[in-house]
Amino acid sequence: MNNKFLKLLFPQWQGSVEDKNLYNGVQLIKEQLLKGENFEEIPVSLDESLVKKNNIIGYDVIFKQLNEAVDILNKHNPDKIFLVGGDCGTELAPVTYLNKKLNGDLFVIWIDAHGDLNTPESSPSKAFHGMPLRAILGDGDPAILDLCYSKLSADQVSYAGGRDFDQPEIDYIKANNIKILSVEDIKNNVIDLNYIKGKGYSNVYIHLDLDALDPGVFPDLMLPVPDGFDFDTVFKFVKNLKGNYNIAGFSIQEFSPIERNNVILLKDLVKFGLSI
Repeated sequence: MNNKFLKLLFPQWQGSVEDKNLYNGVQLIKEQLLKGENFEEIPVSLDESLVKKNNIIGYDVIFKQLNEAVDILNKHNPDKIFLVGGDCGTELAPVTYLNKKLNGDLFVIWIDAHGDLNTPESSPSKAFHGMPLRAILGDGDPAILDLCYSKLSADQVSYAGGRDFDQPEIDYIKANNIKILSVEDIKNNVIDLNYIKGKGYSNVYIHLDLDALDPGVFPDLMLPVPDGFDFDTVFKFVKNLKGNYNIAGFSIQEFSPIERNNVILLKDLVKFGLSI
């Protein structure tokens, strides 16, 4: 593969406010599923006291770690990125970087039970992992947005498996006509993926928050939501995307392990990430 490929580990947990186990999830993936792989890892402390600032809990450390992610991307200048993240706030630098690198020819499939579309003002929890997609779309804390490489439009995003949205997120989705691909439609393979080409995009970034999975299938989730995907459906969906588009980036997010051995269930998804 001639493309420069960055494998990035970003075990940030502070965006979740309290689930330090997200850090452990990244470490388990690294230890058990990424042996022998070269990767960059952003150093993340487990000892931070999280102070609310600018309506974001843990603002200073989140800002610092985003800055470090930007430095790594600038150093490597990759064409493709496989990200193993702690909380979903780790998406800002990779997605906005690739969008700039591809001159705006990037479509984002946000596989997630939740919207991640709050602003610091609208967020009921003030937890940053509920805000990253809205920041990627250009709304959020000005200093954080200044670290991003670009701003995407709502036309560049679809949800897959979204089923637990706050009211401000619902309002934003409706106002911007963002497409939601349901669990059932994807499971029944009735989605025509040509709609992305119809919008004019040839490159795709796939964000996978593991809470898109059904908790009965995979319980190792911080925020489980019933009626989600099984592994086979998710794997077929991402393979279909790869068959139709250049996958510029893929991420696995928010693995909060209950049992260490459950990491093996992520083996095929990690292999997919390594193969984009």
